[in-house]
Amino acid sequence: MFKTSKVVFSPRVRKTPYFDSTIKYGAQSFSVYNHMYMPVSYEGPVEDYKKLLNGVQLWDVGVERQVQIKGPDAEALSQFLTPRNIKKCSIGQAMYTPLVDFKGGLLNDPVMLKIDADCFWFSVSDGDLILWVQGIAAGYKFDVEVDEPDVSPLQVQGPNSTKLMTKVFGDWVSDLGFYKFKEFNHQGIPMIIARMGYSKELCYELFLQDHSKGNELWEILWQAGQDLNISPGSPNIILRVEGGILSYLADIDRTNNPYEVGLDWAIDLDQEDDFIGKDALRAISLKGLEKKLIGAEIQGDPMTVFNEESWPVLIDGKRVGSMNAAVYSPRLNKNICYVILDIEHAASGQEIIISSPEEELIAITVDIPWLNRVRD
Repeated sequence: MFKTSKVVFSPRVRKTPYFDSTIKYGAQSFSVYNHMYMPVSYEGPVEDYKKLLNGVQLWDVGVERQVQIKGPDAEALSQFLTPRNIKKCSIGQAMYTPLVDFKGGLLNDPVMLKIDADCFWFSVSDGDLILWVQGIAAGYKFDVEVDEPDVSPLQVQGPNSTKLMTKVFGDWVSDLGFYKFKEFNHQGIPMIIARMGYSKELCYELFLQDHSKGNELWEILWQAGQDLNISPGSPNIILRVEGGILSYLADIDRTNNPYEVGLDWAIDLDQEDDFIGKDALRAISLKGLEKKLIGAEIQGDPMTVFNEESWPVLIDGKRVGSMNAAVYSPRLNKNICYVILDIEHAASGQEIIISSPEEELIAITVDIPWLNRVRD
C-alpha cells in the first residue's frame, strides 16, 4: 500500500486532459509529476496490478510532457543532447535516449520520437528538461524552436490491449512494430499511436494532440473495452520493478552515470558526432565503475508497504550501498528490489542486509530483469 495523506487540488498544479475521467473511474491517490497531477492508485497497487494482468487498462500518463525540437538544426541538437546514436532512428520510429550533463550524470531518460526530418519529440520523465534544452539551443546557437506542444499521452496496457486497439482504431494496429508509431485521426481526435509503454506487458501509447478531447478519447476506449475486462490503472511500481524498468528520480538521478545503471548499451562513443558528456563518459568507461545497480530478492513474508526513501544496504555491518525500490511480486511470489552497491559487492549471489526503519532484511543479489517483455 501507499501511505498517503490528502492531496488538495488547485490551479497551481496542472491537470491532464484525462483528469476528470480518472476521478470518475475511482482514482484514490495522486502524485505530482512535471507540475501535474498523476493518479497512482485506484483500488491499490496490488489490486490494480492483478487487474491489468487479466484484462486491459487505461493509464493517464499525460504528465509525460513532450519537449519538441523543430527546425533546420533539429537533428543536430537532438544528437548533441544524447549519447545514443539517433542517426539510426527513422521517421516514425521511437528510441530510448538517456540525456546526461557535462560530467556524465543522468539528467533525464526520455523516449525520443522522430516525427519528421526536422521535428523530434522527447517524451520526458519528471524534471524541467525543457529549460535545459532551451538553454543549450540558445547557448550553442542551434537554429531550432524548442517548446512544449499540446500532446498528452494515454497508455493502453495489458494482454487485451491489442484487441481493444484494433477494435477501436482498426486491424492495422496489430501490425505496428515495437517502438514504431503512426499519426492517426479518429472521429476528429488527432493523435500519434505508438507500440510502446511503461511496462514490459503488451502495451500502446496514444499521444493525444488536442487536450480538449481527453475525456472523449478515454470514454471511447472505455466503452469499447466493456467485454475485454477493462479497468483504470496507473504506472505500477510492481510491473516496472519486475521488468527492470527504471524510474528517474526514484531509482536513478543526476548522481548516477549510464554505465552504473545498466544503460551502457545506449552510449555510442564511436559515433562521429559530438554530444554533451562525451569526454566524461569516455573517461568513466576507461576508469571503470565505482558502483552498480543490480536486483535483489528479500527473504521473509510479502512486503505490504513501499519504501518512502532509500534504505541503507550493509555487508558485515558496513554500508555498501542503498536500496531504492522494493515490492512484493504476486506472480513471482517474491519480494524484489533494486540496489545500488559499491562495485566490489555488485555481483549476483551476494548476501546483503537491507536496513529498513523497522528491521534488518536479509536479501540475495540477482541479475535483472525478472521478467522479459511480452511481444504479442
